[in-house]
Amino acid sequence: MKNIFTSKDKLEILNRIKNLTPNSKKQWGKMTVNEMVCHCTDQIRVALGEIETKQTGNILSRTIAKQLVLLGLPAPKGKIKTFPEIDLALGAGTKPASFEKDIQELKRIIEELTQKKDKFLWAEHSVFGKLNRKQWGRLVYIHLNHHLTQFSV
Repeated sequence: MKNIFTSKDKLEILNRIKNLTPNSKKQWGKMTVNEMVCHCTDQIRVALGEIETKQTGNILSRTIAKQLVLLGLPAPKGKIKTFPEIDLALGAGTKPASFEKDIQELKRIIEELTQKKDKFLWAEHSVFGKLNRKQWGRLVYIHLNHHLTQFSV
């Protein structure tokens, strides 16, 4: 299974990010390409504990749903809500600046994330609860893949 901590998978994601342009068209959803880049950066900030999110999970989401997502069950397009703390539609999260700056920040935070080791104090996911390095790496990969696919890269 693909994981951002695997060199090959990380390179694949970084190469796909290079193919984004300010004119990349979305296939679904409401975010612009620049908003999506900031949103993906914020999700990694959540994993690193830089952005705190309210715990909303329950026993079902922390067990069965977590395993299904980590196994690759695709998220229904437009049906999964993001954390309110990073939801641009609610006025939260990182606001887009310049496209190039935002792309560089996404690449930088991917590099920062992938330098963290097992012993790093990984943040709890608000829905899935405790995740280890490998699980966060899988979730970050799935999230980036979902949004890069949204913009056809």
